[in-house]
Amino acid sequence: MPVLTKEFELDDGTKITVRQAGGLQKLDIENKQAKVFRDHIHFGTDPAEWTSEQAKEFANAMDEAGAGMAHQIKAWVPSCIIEPADFDAETLTSVELRKILGFVRGDDPEGALPLEPSQE
Repeated sequence: MPVLTKEFELDDGTKITVRQAGGLQKLDIENKQAKVFRDHIHFGTDPAEWTSEQAKEFANAMDEAGAGMAHQIKAWVPSCIIEPADFDAETLTSVELRKILGFVRGDDPEGALPLEPSQE
């Protein structure tokens, strides 16, 4: 399945085109995330069922491992903005960064990759 692109209109009316992060680009952070999850699997396999203290401990461990949201934004968002080519990612608000990150990493329903491999 190809990496998808999407146009975002920013709060100031500027339009930018963003692509999803590719697998190689995401590999380092995803490996760190997997290790942190394995280290916290004793909380249970469904993070939605964790206590707030467990979720906080997990989030702190993700940040310490270099795999938290801030690390993802810094690693993926600037390089995934493809139009305009000279766009300065430093001008994005924190709300815009989080919205773009959702698409870049595949959380956005419009850009989520299927979990099952293609049958093609």
